[in-house]
Amino acid sequence: MMDQKREQIKEKQARNDLQVLMDLYSEDLFIFVRGIVHSNETAEELVSDVFVSIWNKRDEVKRIINIKAYLFILARNQSISFIRKNKKRKIVSLEDVSEYHFVPLDQDETSAFEQEMIDQINEAIELLPAKCKMAFSLAKISNLKYKEIGEIMGISPLTVKNHIAYALEKIYAHVSMKKDFVPGRKAILLFISRLKPLL
Repeated sequence: MMDQKREQIKEKQARNDLQVLMDLYSEDLFIFVRGIVHSNETAEELVSDVFVSIWNKRDEVKRIINIKAYLFILARNQSISFIRKNKKRKIVSLEDVSEYHFVPLDQDETSAFEQEMIDQINEAIELLPAKCKMAFSLAKISNLKYKEIGEIMGISPLTVKNHIAYALEKIYAHVSMKKDFVPGRKAILLFISRLKPLL
């Protein structure tokens, strides 16, 4: 009787823990997966599959040190498996992903100046190479560290840093080309950090 009660409490706690993970990471995982598979419905399904996998391995998951990076790696693997099965393409890693869909950025309350800046930033991001766009999204939207991004993308943290630096340089150059008054690089980076994905 006591063991059964203990198991029920343990099960309830595990469900609560899973719900917390879903609340914290579902949106970021969705944005990441959607970028790879280019479909909202498929991204939702694959993110659900990630959390089903977590539930099925709930005893093992407790030993994982960086759950956020682990979830993104599961999401990456789910996305690659989906493309391999359904698109009949020989994709083996993220290195083979030639297009990454970046969710446009937006801000709730914007002035005309800010909206023009947002549009130009989104335009500049769309012009970036796929890997650069992915690294930028993981760093600036999902707030992952370079080391975590490197693990997810299968590249070194230095390469991630180079992708981010390249992205920021291209964004700044694009915005500078289109505007009469251009804030400094730090101001643009700060501005980008305040933006949220437009879902």
